[in-house]
Amino acid sequence: MPRLFFSLIFVFAASIVSAAEVTDLYQAQAPVASQSEEDRQRLAPELLKQVVVKVVGDRRAVEQADISALVTDADRYVDQFYYQQIPNPDSDVAEQQLALTLEFNAEGINNALQRIGLPVWDKIRPETLFWVAIEYAGKQQLIGEGDEDSLLFHIEQAAKKRGIPLLLPLMDLEDQTQLTFNDVATGNNTAVKQASERYGSSVIVSARLRGNEESVEISWQALLGEEVERWSSQGDVKTAIQNGVDEFADRLGRRLNISFSASGNTEMEIHVSGIEDYDGYSRLMDYLGSLQVVSDIKVGSLGSEKLDLVLSIQAEPEKFRQLLAMGRVIEPDTTDHSGSQYRLLP
Repeated sequence: MPRLFFSLIFVFAASIVSAAEVTDLYQAQAPVASQSEEDRQRLAPELLKQVVVKVVGDRRAVEQADISALVTDADRYVDQFYYQQIPNPDSDVAEQQLALTLEFNAEGINNALQRIGLPVWDKIRPETLFWVAIEYAGKQQLIGEGDEDSLLFHIEQAAKKRGIPLLLPLMDLEDQTQLTFNDVATGNNTAVKQASERYGSSVIVSARLRGNEESVEISWQALLGEEVERWSSQGDVKTAIQNGVDEFADRLGRRLNISFSASGNTEMEIHVSGIEDYDGYSRLMDYLGSLQVVSDIKVGSLGSEKLDLVLSIQAEPEKFRQLLAMGRVIEPDTTDHSGSQYRLLP
């Protein structure tokens, strides 16, 4: 029986940055046998572990830390819970199963992680655009938003579990004109980047699928600027996709998560140009205020389309600059070596 083979190419486009807020960052869900308190308390530690991995963004860091006290006391951090019927991904028919969702207290979890010494990946995260080429059962096609395909369901679930904002192409006439099946299948990064410009995503994924769902091998390639990273995952479709997305999330999370400063707040000056009206000012202030590591914002002076700010941050300045660079609100001035000059994006 033929094996299912994926070749996934992650392209980090430095010049195209888009981010989205992960609204369910502190939630986790799992199938449950009943709505009893006993079943809920039994699942709470497992679901809290999922949230910790999602918030930290790096499984290895979590495994190396001692989170036993946090997990043992999981029920204390639950803000709310609810039950719902969800599709059973392991069933070939339209079968539903009962699932429990726990929502944990964000401030409590962040404070606990800070005490343990673990970093936090902000809720503002880069969107990932997936281009998926299918080559099996005698057909070749690119699939995207609106297609009913179990592969897309597994990708969506894997990304959701790790707090990765996912974007699927429309596959309308414009997409079909700009990008061919072979472009994706052969890893034509130039064509993929050009077709992706309309979506403004900071992370672009090209996927080639061959074979069947019973035996899967996935080869992954990440282009990080001039760097190339590769890894692989095996198993059935669901397992291989989850393992591959987990590895990707770990690598991205290590780059973007931030350790809260043990010495408290650090003041950081930034100067933002391109502020032409109140809407621009409001958009900038709303964005900065949404970042978890920003505890205070002081307005220095507002000149000709330029705003001077003093930020109180609970992070290392260099890590914080990386966070600002991916926010799709302001971009750094590449000619400035101080790291304090930015421009408000349209």
